[in-house]
Amino acid sequence: MRLVISPFIIITTIIMSSCGGHKNTSFEKEGTLVFKNATYSKWVAGIKGGGAGYNINLLLDQDYQEVKLDSLYFKEFSTSLIGNGAGLYTGYIDNGQNSEVLTPVYGESPKVTETPNQKNLQTLFELTGDEAVVSYLQDGDTKYYKLTLTRNTSISLPR
Repeated sequence: MRLVISPFIIITTIIMSSCGGHKNTSFEKEGTLVFKNATYSKWVAGIKGGGAGYNINLLLDQDYQEVKLDSLYFKEFSTSLIGNGAGLYTGYIDNGQNSEVLTPVYGESPKVTETPNQKNLQTLFELTGDEAVVSYLQDGDTKYYKLTLTRNTSISLPR
């Protein structure tokens, strides 16, 4: 019985250690991408239930125009990056705060509940503080680059 358990334990250990997704992803070396500007700002809608989140702006140095930025992972969220030309990319994250939904209840007035936004939660990377990960395409390969964003002044909407 002891001989049968030992190979099973070894195989199970090997399988379990190979799991883990992107948490063990190797990032490209610092300086692989150069950003002239990498900032984020918090925003909160001016009305109750209007939403809240982050606006992210990345300005890629002109020497890296052959690179296409794809996605950004920030805090516990992810978003697609939108290229605005001349190396400027923008991402928008709705963090689920200040969002309300009317829930109909039979025979009663509808109840208002705040619901967290689940569609953009990410668990691929363990990030702390203002760290972010950018996924990008270069020569047909997807690569990952870790950077630290600078916080801008918060935005209150409407202005």
